[in-house]
Amino acid sequence: MAVFHLECSIHRQSVSGLSVAYEQIVARQEADAIAGAQARFEQLLANRSGCAVLKDEAGRTIWSARRPGDPQVTAQGA
Repeated sequence: MAVFHLECSIHRQSVSGLSVAYEQIVARQEADAIAGAQARFEQLLANRSGCAVLKDEAGRTIWSARRPGDPQVTAQGA
């Protein structure tokens, strides 16, 4: 088993505007860790924009994702 590190930055409509989550994913293979990271990222996003990075124990990035915000929400917030 290996430990992978997931970091998600989620944009939200609040005073701080950003929520950051740091989590560990324990998996046998990179593919399992990536699947877990993708699922967790979707869960954390909850229809918001954000980005995520999954790193292995050596600190190498093995997966990353970005979801842009809703253009209508962005235009209203500007």
